[in-house]
Amino acid sequence: MLRILIADDHEFIRKGLRQILTEAFASVYIGEAGDTGTLTSMVFSAPWDLVISDISMPGGGGLEALNSIKRQLPEMPVLVLSIYPEDQFALRVLLAGASGYLNKDAAPEMLIKAVKDILAGKK
Repeated sequence: MLRILIADDHEFIRKGLRQILTEAFASVYIGEAGDTGTLTSMVFSAPWDLVISDISMPGGGGLEALNSIKRQLPEMPVLVLSIYPEDQFALRVLLAGASGYLNKDAAPEMLIKAVKDILAGKK
């Protein structure tokens, strides 16, 4: 079973991501976190195949969480989502260890492709 942890401080974003992912992947378990502290706690307390995290969340933000995750679990794939344009943050998060960066304006098909690519070891 595929295990994906979604972290975003907006519940409607998490629910939308959950719906897209459960429709795209036959056997998937989705965990949800609404802030940086919950995200890092959940990442280190159970095995995950992928983390999808907002870049801006209460409790330190997605970049802080990404740095923490990569220090302790360097192989953990992390897809960063943001409302900010790619030219502002994409290179920064990729250099910090993220496996991908996706703007929240992207079509659902782009999310599915990004997840499949990341799970296949691509960036």
